Amino acid sequence: MRNAVNQRIDALKATEGTVVKEEWSEDRAVLSAIRGDRMVECDFIESERSCRHPRRMDEYYEVLGQGIRLGIIVPDSFVGTERLRMRRIKGEGRLLIMGYSDGQDGSLA
Repeated sequence: MRNAVNQRIDALKATEGTVVKEEWSEDRAVLSAIRGDRMVECDFIESERSCRHPRRMDEYYEVLGQGIRLGIIVPDSFVGTERLRMRRIKGEGRLLIMGYSDGQDGSLA
């Protein structure tokens, strides 16, 4: 999972002027991409364990409700479920769902 977090931080920072704030809680990471003084994207990198917490859906909808782009990054085995859960979200570029390897390296898929 750590590799997936690092890869995502690098991808977010590739946009000039982006600062990334990294927070770890329980067994998940939350990345906030900030440009200027505005958060433009919030990515949740979930573990298998944190994928089972129902409260996280509330957090996702709160981010979307604020007009912030949402990234959900889960183990590969959970990608299909996440896409199904979030299928009602419409709008180009509002939502990113990615998987990372469940194996040792934890790289983004």
